[in-house]
Amino acid sequence: MSDIEIACHGAPWGKDGLINSLADVERAGFRGIETTAEVVELFEDRVAVFNEILVQHRLELASITAGGSKWPGMNLDEEVERGVNVARFLRSAGAKVLVLYPPRPNPEQELEDELDLLPAATAYGEIARRTLEQGVLTCLHPEVGTLVDSPRMLDKFIQMADPEAMKLCVDVGFLAEAKVPMAAFLKEHKKRLGIVHLKDVRTKDLKPRKFVGKGKHKTLSHPHVCELGKGDLDLEEFVELVLDEDYSGWMTVEFDSEKGRTNAQLAAACYKYAEQHLDLVL
Repeated sequence: MSDIEIACHGAPWGKDGLINSLADVERAGFRGIETTAEVVELFEDRVAVFNEILVQHRLELASITAGGSKWPGMNLDEEVERGVNVARFLRSAGAKVLVLYPPRPNPEQELEDELDLLPAATAYGEIARRTLEQGVLTCLHPEVGTLVDSPRMLDKFIQMADPEAMKLCVDVGFLAEAKVPMAAFLKEHKKRLGIVHLKDVRTKDLKPRKFVGKGKHKTLSHPHVCELGKGDLDLEEFVELVLDEDYSGWMTVEFDSEKGRTNAQLAAACYKYAEQHLDLVL
């Protein structure tokens, strides 16, 4: 019913469980997998081997997540080269999307002004331009707790980076946590939409995460990312809004590990929900 294909994020399995994640994701029914940049470290010199493993599991690489270094403090030249290197791997693996998390606050070198973000944003813009030359979209993933944690900061960061080259990862969990209206956000960024993250969260089941705000330390409590359909989000409305904006491409399902359930069980349950309730499976 649409040109959307669903993938599963392999983060719950961890670096050492990458191969197991592929087997579990395949059995669940997904056609794609999104993974962290650690896959590049593991298979950079063996891309053909990685591609063969994907073929064996009848999966495609949807995207790779990277970024999220501290600013100030990150080596900008190294950050650019890391991003471009991930794009090379993506292209060799037949994928076209790099999900790039914004810089995180550095507790030892606080920003004095939002313009202090300019060097980091400029580096992200260079990543976006250079990956685009390889046919890979760099999609910024705003997140509460990073230096791009609101629509205002997202707009400012993208303008400082490169508004023509930088695309966007729309995460329904971020929209809910940041209290951003879904319809208005999707409509505003329709032309920039490069990939979608689909998750459900339980807002009463919070996970503490340390965060350093300007001039003080504090702890943010993030909603628990749970099995699709078991949280508080209106996923049916979100998917309908995404389709209304004529999005086509990957939609990555995310969840956190849970006691008493295996990741394989959670992946299968999420796929079943996407199929039966969100009509995302042909």
